Amino acid sequence: MANKLTKWLRLDNSAKIYPMLISKKSMNMFRLSAELDEAVDKDVLQEALKLTISRFPSFNVKLMKGIFWYYYEENTAKPFVVEESDVILDKITFQNNKGFNFRVGYFNNRITVDFFHAIADGSGGMEFLKSLLYTYLNLRGDDVLSEQKVITVNTPIDGEEIEDSFLKYYKHKKMSELPIKDMKGAECYKIDGILYNNNGKGLIEANFEAKKLLDVCHERGCTVTEFLGGLLLYSIFMTKMQGKPTASEMQLFCPINLRKIFPSRTLRNFSLFSRVNCSANRELTLDMCIDDMKESLERDLEKEYLSNKISTTVRAEKLFIMRITPLFLKQAIFNIANKFFGKPKTATFSNLGIAQLPESMAKHVKRIGFVLNTKKDNPSNMAVVTYNGRLNISFSRSIMDNDIERFFVKYLTEKLGISVEVRSNFWEVDNAL
Repeated sequence: MANKLTKWLRLDNSAKIYPMLISKKSMNMFRLSAELDEAVDKDVLQEALKLTISRFPSFNVKLMKGIFWYYYEENTAKPFVVEESDVILDKITFQNNKGFNFRVGYFNNRITVDFFHAIADGSGGMEFLKSLLYTYLNLRGDDVLSEQKVITVNTPIDGEEIEDSFLKYYKHKKMSELPIKDMKGAECYKIDGILYNNNGKGLIEANFEAKKLLDVCHERGCTVTEFLGGLLLYSIFMTKMQGKPTASEMQLFCPINLRKIFPSRTLRNFSLFSRVNCSANRELTLDMCIDDMKESLERDLEKEYLSNKISTTVRAEKLFIMRITPLFLKQAIFNIANKFFGKPKTATFSNLGIAQLPESMAKHVKRIGFVLNTKKDNPSNMAVVTYNGRLNISFSRSIMDNDIERFFVKYLTEKLGISVEVRSNFWEVDNAL
């Protein structure tokens, strides 16, 4: 198995593309966190990380620059834990991080893991966090059991965990059969505002009983994802666009966990985006926004359509001309492609679903969090995760204006009667000092 793992690490496909999209100040990252019943012991966490990383070969890598592609090699260095930075999801500098594409932090009773998206998506990242928590609690002296819900350091490595599922489900098709135009998108409304200094980010979290929202969704005949995405679109419209004539439409990017459609146990990145379009040249209601979410997600979750998008994603890597093009030219090509495919978006919204822990662990883990990084051209995002019967919404933004979040939470409390616990890092206050 070791030889096969080493070979895979050198042939990683997602690592070929994501590094080309890193800017000087930002990178495609997300954060998962857990709040415990006691303050975090740095030394215990360090030992837990040392043990956990040995079980996850797809995370135990460093990024290398080849003649034709970026690629991963096994990282023989030891990862280390750090005290959380004041700046949420600050860019990972590989040279200062011993080459690792993730960063484990701690603050008071909270453990955080920041991931560069090239090594994992939210589902894979959650499995790593759960394993780290299990190991930490055991080392701390708690009697916790995995109950087959957690990958432990003693769980045998399964080859399916490290497969490239994009390649597994790739089907060779003619370029004319691929949905290239659908993936391009169109010009859309972009949220503007005063940026924080020093790459700072504001964070507001809203936490409430999940059943309250489920009841609302059942009454409206929609899913939680459709409702929350619709409310986000409606909040953007009401705070930023209402009364301002525009031909623009809002475009909400929603990651799709492909494991739910294409059987896969990979811990690597296996997700695509649904692009939800919502026309703003009309007087929108919440129901209209929810309907746009429903229509887009139903279309984009169709298996054959997703299969074609997988083929489109992989096809570029398989073209002979791309394989023989030097890396510096590929960099220029992908910069152009990113402008073609990646930039038109109003915001990104990701619902990670339900985080499940064994009962023996859950009594020590009080809250699970999920935060998306922001960029200059995508300054406001929303991420959702449900844990222990409570839904946690994280609004991350690189601009000082928090009107969208205020409208969103106010709707939950005043219109729906949901009791919401709100927290903030008050970065706009610190930034003004």
